[in-house]
Amino acid sequence: MVLDACSAPGGKTTELAEIMNNKGKIIACDIYKHRIKLVEENANRLGIDVIETYEQDATNINEEFIEKFDKILIDVPCLGFGVIKRKPDIKWQRKKEDIEDIEKIQFKILENCVKYLKIGGELVYSTCSILRKENEDIIEKWIKLEKEQKVKTNMEYEIRSTEKILPDKYTDGFFICKIKRIS
Repeated sequence: MVLDACSAPGGKTTELAEIMNNKGKIIACDIYKHRIKLVEENANRLGIDVIETYEQDATNINEEFIEKFDKILIDVPCLGFGVIKRKPDIKWQRKKEDIEDIEKIQFKILENCVKYLKIGGELVYSTCSILRKENEDIIEKWIKLEKEQKVKTNMEYEIRSTEKILPDKYTDGFFICKIKRIS
């Protein structure tokens, strides 16, 4: 069971399905119905039938998903500073207060989605941003919260790896962190 919590337009979702040889089940969620249609269109075009789509805001907890998934991908909404060479308008569209707003969304999505992992399950948190506030700071804040709540939740996690790739002439910039639930 795989969850792609912020799936639209579906490129990563369909890639996951292909890696899984179109076996198992992928739940693909997105906040907007019109973007869910993009996931469905991509899956249909590729002949993939293991993807179920749901219109869902990942900042809201879904009780039905708790401890249900083996793997979770959360490519969270971000400010996109890692893709600025392809989208130079980003620097004119962003304001300082955007950082605070997006951080709240990113943190809430991470906080919710880790609860959906089965014991032994793994989650990948990623952004196409290179800002520390959207990446390392979110992970560090979550680690601190998890340590405080461990006694209440009886869930324990470990950070398996983190990587920040800075943009260069060949690639965009992005951040990725892999988290495993160990109890």
